[in-house]
Amino acid sequence: MRLPSHIRRVISVWLAALLIFLSFAASAHSVTHLDDGAKTHCTLCFHQHQFNKILLTQPLVLNLAVQRFDIVEFVLPIFLSKHISVYRSRAPPVSL
Repeated sequence: MRLPSHIRRVISVWLAALLIFLSFAASAHSVTHLDDGAKTHCTLCFHQHQFNKILLTQPLVLNLAVQRFDIVEFVLPIFLSKHISVYRSRAPPVSL
């Protein structure tokens, strides 16, 4: 069952507003624990700190191989040819 477009639009606007509110609330919550020790942090901040330690903090360096190519020249023979237009409507295929 699909929801009408105006209901989907209202839901998406409310979800976007909730996301913005939660991002401000999370940043304000982390500021409250700046002077606390490691044992007085709440569980949310403790897990966030552990998660931040897992993430890679070094710059990502990719060693890409340089593509090389050879320049090859072909000398083609000169042909003299003439164009022939043939229209065969519903004719069977003919091998030339």
